[in-house]
Amino acid sequence: MTEMNATPMFGEFEEHHIDVIPDNERHGKVWHQFTLWAGGNTNVFNLVLGGVLIYFGLSFWWAVIAIVVGTALGAILIALHATQGPKLGVPQMIQSRGQFGFYGSSFLFVAVFLLNFGFIAAQLVIQAESMNLVADLSIPWWIVILTVPAVIIGLYGYRWIHRVAQFTAVIVGASIVILFIQASVKYGAPSAKEMSWHAPTFGLFGAGVALLVIDMLSFGPFVSDYSRYLPKKVSAVRVFWSIYLGNLVATVLACTVGAYITALMPKLSTVGAVSKISGPWLLIIMAFSLVNADTFNAYTGSFQILSLANMFKQLKPSRVIRIVPFLFTMLVGMVIAIIGYESFVNNLSNFLDFLLVIFIPWSAVNLADYFIVRREKYDVPSFFTSKGVYGGWAWRGIVAYLIAFAAEIPFVSQVDYTGFLVKHLGGADISWVVGFFVAGGLYVILAKVWPMSTDSMSSDSEAVGVTS
Repeated sequence: MTEMNATPMFGEFEEHHIDVIPDNERHGKVWHQFTLWAGGNTNVFNLVLGGVLIYFGLSFWWAVIAIVVGTALGAILIALHATQGPKLGVPQMIQSRGQFGFYGSSFLFVAVFLLNFGFIAAQLVIQAESMNLVADLSIPWWIVILTVPAVIIGLYGYRWIHRVAQFTAVIVGASIVILFIQASVKYGAPSAKEMSWHAPTFGLFGAGVALLVIDMLSFGPFVSDYSRYLPKKVSAVRVFWSIYLGNLVATVLACTVGAYITALMPKLSTVGAVSKISGPWLLIIMAFSLVNADTFNAYTGSFQILSLANMFKQLKPSRVIRIVPFLFTMLVGMVIAIIGYESFVNNLSNFLDFLLVIFIPWSAVNLADYFIVRREKYDVPSFFTSKGVYGGWAWRGIVAYLIAFAAEIPFVSQVDYTGFLVKHLGGADISWVVGFFVAGGLYVILAKVWPMSTDSMSSDSEAVGVTS
């Protein structure tokens, strides 16, 4: 039994955290993944992200093209990562111990934790700004208030995250469509300049595409966290398409409408445009559209803390052990939002660009290992011990990652840093393309030249939980 025996009014609190989900506790339908990710992307954050492309200098139509291209590419990566969840039954970054080793993967846990509380902070600020236009309460107070429902959902865990996402996908999706109709009927089309088909520079367009790629890939380090409860024998192809389309449809819809209303009213913020077009009712819906996304990030952020703790102590499945790190992650995100709310959203694109440089090489190594090198065959219990077949430090993954990361640097184009090769590309940041192919290609080469032990490539080991 676990430490908390009382059954809550709306169901039991989840007790699994980074441990393997046993076969007899697998549940859910593949189509639930579509609604989960559609709900996770139908929100005001993606409205704002679509507006960012207009502020970049893209016209509306070129912004739409960048949104479609970037989302389509990024969604491929995360849908491929997600197929690992049902097969292995562990969180995404725990699986990365297969490529980087029990200790070698620790830097990734820290990086994902930074990603999680960074997104919590940015989202809470956007939510608070929406509510501040409805009721004259300070943004810090709104940040605190809006944290509460996210905490409640997270206490219940996986099942409630899915339920709220299904509700969000319908209600918020319909609201965004209404927003677009109201904008078109009341204010017509954006100006001829904003609707221009004149081609932007390669660098400007590339920056827009990259922003949407990382918007998608930011889910990569934890996408399997939400597919690992599915039965092991579900079709990987169906899982891929369910998650791919859920992300693609919702993100393109929200970002396109965000770009449209921003182009329509370029002197206002995207949230300000929502207020002028639809009024308080939609601001309230938009503010609460991100509640589940806050929970997403705190939920998986807690796994990073537990993964680091697991390096020193084995952990039993426990509600308390899952909930305490979750509350800590949410608290950190809330505090960062309160401290930096005046500038955090303005620096959103820089934050996302920074994450792109970090996580693209990881994504490439992870996918190359899973689909090409080991071909889905892992010794799952070895993810939880340094004495397993993956050892403490898996040098092939580490070397491939570090070389790819170094190869990215000359191609990075950000406000505070510009690589020396960027100017030859018209200002385009193609670091993510370079990082992906260098990391993935080099990892496959290293695995071929220095083959891994066949023990580490055994077919499905019996999934055992993390025990003390």
